[in-house]
Amino acid sequence: MTIEEKEKEMTRRVKQKLDEVNYRIYDINSFFSENKLMRDLTKKAVIVTSFTETTLQNTLYLISDPDTLEMLYVQTGPVNFVDIDDFFCREN
Repeated sequence: MTIEEKEKEMTRRVKQKLDEVNYRIYDINSFFSENKLMRDLTKKAVIVTSFTETTLQNTLYLISDPDTLEMLYVQTGPVNFVDIDDFFCREN
């Protein structure tokens, strides 16, 4: 799978997960980042999926492994991170 195909696949997967929990967004895009500074302060190649929520119009970033396409965490601010399970666990 090429990097472009992986970016499209991650966009699709993230959009699907957001739809499953009724998380409303109006913009979503994935891109490859060669040396992303991770929450543990290491640098790693990742796929970043950015999306903007409709309520507060905040842009959030879901960080994924480009080899396994595993969703790692969501970055909600410069130093704010949320685990995937916690982020997608929406209570009604």
